[in-house]
Parts: sequence; C-alpha cells; structure tokens
Amino acid sequence: MQKVWFRKSKNAWFATILEGGRQKQIRLVNAANDKHGRRLAEDQLLKELAARDYSVEKEAAADPVPSWATVAHVVNAFLAYSRGEHSADTAAWHKSLLAPFVERFGKLRVTRLRKKHVRAWVRDKGYNPTSANKAIGVLKRAFNWAVEEEHLPRNPIAHVKKPKPLSRSRVVTPEERELILGAIKDAAFRRFVLAMTLTGCRPGEVARVTAADCDLATGVWVFAKHKTVKKTGRPRVVYLPPAAVELARELVAARPEGPLFLNSRGKPWTRNAVRIRFRNLRKKFPALKGVIAYAYRHSFATTALENGVGIAQVAEMLGHRSTDMVMRVYGHLGQRVEHMREQAAKAAGVVAPATTG
Repeated sequence: MQKVWFRKSKNAWFATILEGGRQKQIRLVNAANDKHGRRLAEDQLLKELAARDYSVEKEAAADPVPSWATVAHVVNAFLAYSRGEHSADTAAWHKSLLAPFVERFGKLRVTRLRKKHVRAWVRDKGYNPTSANKAIGVLKRAFNWAVEEEHLPRNPIAHVKKPKPLSRSRVVTPEERELILGAIKDAAFRRFVLAMTLTGCRPGEVARVTAADCDLATGVWVFAKHKTVKKTGRPRVVYLPPAAVELARELVAARPEGPLFLNSRGKPWTRNAVRIRFRNLRKKFPALKGVIAYAYRHSFATTALENGVGIAQVAEMLGHRSTDMVMRVYGHLGQRVEHMREQAAKAAGVVAPATTG
C-alpha cells in the first residue's frame, strides 16, 4: 500500500496515488502527527483506494514508463532545464551532485531503478547525513520534474527517504575567528571570510556580489535575485558596517564588472572551493571541528542577539521575512549559560551572583 505522510502546514495526513497515469495527492484526515494519527490515515487511505477501485498494477499497465528511458535521459534533461531556469550556481551544484550518479547508473533503464542504487551511490560517495540529504533530494527532484513535465508517469524513487541532516548549530567564537584569519595565507580568501564575518551573509551571496549590487553611499548590498525572493517578495538587502563598506569600496574600484570576491587565480569562489578550504582548516586545527562557512552566519546572528540587537532587526539583517527562523535556527543563546543567567537576572530585577571556581 502507498505510504501516508503528514503535512505540518495543513495539520493533516496525505497520500500520493496514481490516477489516470498521473500522480495525485489526496487529503486523508486531520489528525496529530503521531502513531494514532498515522493509523487513522492508513485506514482512510484503504477506504479511498477501495472507492476508486484502485490497482497499482492496473495503473502501471495503463501508462507504463517508456521502455527506452534511462537514468541518463531523465537526469540530463533535468540538468538542461536547471541551466535555463535556475541561477548558474544552482545549476552547477545540481550537476556536481548528479553527474556521479549518471556516470555510475546512467545506462540503467528507469524501469529497473531501485532504492538499492541510490543507497549504493550515497554509501560509495561517503556522504555524511547532511550531504546525503541534499544529494538524494536533488536526485528525487530530477525525477519529480520528469513526472511534472509528463515525461514519466511516476517517480520510481519517490519512496526513498532522505536522512535527517546534521544540526548547523556550531558557533565560531571570537578566538576561533582570529585563529582562522591568522591561518589563512592568501588575501583573497581572507577577504571572503572577513565579508562573511562582518555581514552575516550566506557564502553564496558573498561569492556573487558585484559592483552593481553595491550602494556604498547608503552602505548596503542589494540583491534583486536571491534565495528567498519567492517567499519574501522583496530584494535581499545586506546592511554593511563601516569595515565592510571600506572593503567593498576597495573591491568595487578594482573590479567594476563581475564578482567582487575572487580567488587568488582571479576566478569566482565556488561552493566546493570554499568547502575544501574549511575542510583543510579543520584538518590543521582539530579544535575547529564542525566549523563550516555557513557557521559564520549562525555566529553573526547569535552574537547580535547576545549584544542586545532586537530579534526583528536580526531577522531583517539575515534577509528573513519573519523572526521564526532566527529563533529556531540561528539563536543559539541557550548554549551560552552565563549570558542567559544574566538575562534571567535582569528579567527578575536582581543582580546575578558571580560564578566561583
């Protein structure tokens, strides 16, 4: 039987079935996301399938996957679509994840594609849970796209589960920031890391900012196209402290066209290049375990909250529409015991005693 799944935004259970050769989501019951709710949903799904006189075999026979279709056909078509519809960075990221899968399983007929092939790919790549989550997600997206475009009647790996990603809760301390900047030998990467430190930008935003995005008189970067534009419906504004304004001014004068932050060979920073640089830093300094480029964004938010910046202002600086993301993901104040004890003392109107020992 098809699997039921819970949609938090609707507080309801759903299932995806084939109907007329196409995938269709059906709403089953409004129930809690627990074992009891799942049982109710599964019971309702049986009733729905019975009412539809549903048969997986019948549907498959009525609209089979084309016998000639291979994994390479599907993935390469999706990558062509991605190049036309997504940013260059996103399209390149999709290709970097999917190319190894095509190299290994590209000749495999779609009708023979199974969960075991996906598992073998993830295992042999040595992905950690976060990387496996993203890789499987992009692979499933490629096949979902083929279904949406009616190239395939169904996604053969729709049931493959993604592992839960690791928590991005690592905060870079001021001492660690100094250690990292001191260990970086080339000025190009030092500027890149400094920009993340000063702005709280995503690594990808620093990598693609150009002179055209800079309004130095106002002291901001403005991205018309960005990661959350569909959610926020507005440009991404990055507010620059004085040191970041001066850094941007220097780079705009040197590079009026193209990305401002280039590597030592004069090429734009890629996601993989930045990842490797931080991996090498972790190897050299084991105490930096867990420090990745994105940790600077978390550190920026946490430090801002610690220093009394309002949560609404932090959300605005990070480019979020609401404060929910800041509280859920970035505000790691619970890890700072002394700071939180001081805040509790202020709330109670008393002075916190000094810690002894």
